Amino acid sequence: MNGFRCEFLLKDNLQFRKYFWILLLIVCVWLALVSSVPASQNSIEQSVFRITNYQQSPDWKSPWKMKPTSQGLGSGFLIHDNWILTNAHVVSDSRMLLVNKISSPKPFLADVLAIAHDSDLALLKVRDPKFYQGLTPLELGGIPELRSRVRAYGYPVGGKELSRTEGVVSRIEFGTYVHPGIDSHLLIQTDSAINPGNSGGPVTQSGQAIGVAFQSNLRLNDVGYFIPVPLINRFLTDIKDGRYDGVPEIGIETSSLINQHYRKYLGLPEDTGGILVERVVPHSSADGVLLIGDVLTKIEDLQIDAAGMVRYSEQQVTFFIEAENRQIGDPLQLQVWRKGKFINLTLTLKTPPFGSEMRNSYDELPEYVIFGGLVFIALNRNYIHSPGNITPPLAYEHWYREIERPRTRQEQVVIVTRVLPSPVNSGYTNLHNFVVSSLNGKPVRSLAHLEKILKNMPLETTNVVFESEWHKIPLVLNFKESLDQHNSVLKRYGIIDGSRIYADKNKDSQ
Repeated sequence: MNGFRCEFLLKDNLQFRKYFWILLLIVCVWLALVSSVPASQNSIEQSVFRITNYQQSPDWKSPWKMKPTSQGLGSGFLIHDNWILTNAHVVSDSRMLLVNKISSPKPFLADVLAIAHDSDLALLKVRDPKFYQGLTPLELGGIPELRSRVRAYGYPVGGKELSRTEGVVSRIEFGTYVHPGIDSHLLIQTDSAINPGNSGGPVTQSGQAIGVAFQSNLRLNDVGYFIPVPLINRFLTDIKDGRYDGVPEIGIETSSLINQHYRKYLGLPEDTGGILVERVVPHSSADGVLLIGDVLTKIEDLQIDAAGMVRYSEQQVTFFIEAENRQIGDPLQLQVWRKGKFINLTLTLKTPPFGSEMRNSYDELPEYVIFGGLVFIALNRNYIHSPGNITPPLAYEHWYREIERPRTRQEQVVIVTRVLPSPVNSGYTNLHNFVVSSLNGKPVRSLAHLEKILKNMPLETTNVVFESEWHKIPLVLNFKESLDQHNSVLKRYGIIDGSRIYADKNKDSQ
């Protein structure tokens, strides 16, 4: 019996030692994996921050006023030179910016170094150098492959701790950026959740940042987008001279040439792709270089197919990609089929014409002029999208005039937004959105030009007459009474300044 017990205990001991060594081996392997993989992941997490923006935007109906301060939340991450990369919409209209590290309640004050509203990117820098101790900047990668896995980091609304979500790259294409409202750039789609608060956080792959999370598709579940590295690098190059010039645009509207009969009608060689130029935007990069009816066949060294696509990485994207990767003032080489032969052309890249009026405005107080209690502003996207302002005259002036009647749009469309009731303007108190075409017979080119005409008007002038293409009856004020009552009107409505004009922005009108 004792022998049996000893044999049993011996076997049991050997069995225990066997399992012990197997368990020890498993633990060692697990520790090796934990110590190797999450090391880089931990470094990434330490360099992703929560951004709190106390922001304040102007009241476009009363441009001398500001709306109440509100709080916005977003994310950002550290890159080289102690810069924090984030979205422009995260830090727009800021009055104070606070940055928090992961799992830390202590906020640090930060400032905006550069901002690109057209491509929704911004750079911040924290004032206290101690903030950067122990942090490792994220390296920027490249364009990810389709169906490859990515990870998004950020601080979505609903919690104060860092969130990590994973997904795959499902599409690489041109699309509209919501923040500026009109600009379309390269963007990458993923099913990794991009929720409010995630904006500005990095999307990573293989330990590198391959984009900045910035918007989601509200109509589809689990569809988010991030700004790819080429557009980020373009932004970082643009600001090297201390200012941001913007993303250039060719300035044409095109249609596909898939129909074989039309291709034969144009005489295009069978092995040639190309896209048809339907409209050349006045004052754009293409103005004076390309013609309506040209077939754009090549941009730089890239062949354009019949749908207007070029090869970019492993993806086919619109040919406009070749322009947006460049800087304002850069030359762009084109090949077109015109009147039965190929022609090589060069254009100089410019910003989109009327961009400041057509794009959403941020970080700048509205320009305005008050005269005789009439409030004048320059029509822009912010104003026309305010409730009740999408009227036929304003819609035509803002969107369609330059399409239907090229080169007839002035530098700015000046309108009377409202009237501050006063004895000098009795009878006009209900006037709203009056489009000003001329003042005492002189065409009004801009808000600065309007102010200049008023300031230079002789004192013996009897009346000021504002005429409009949209109103048969002009708007008439007595000039002397308007001057005499000017200060009392401002005082009555608590307005400090009767005008706000940015001279450098309107230098051509001065």
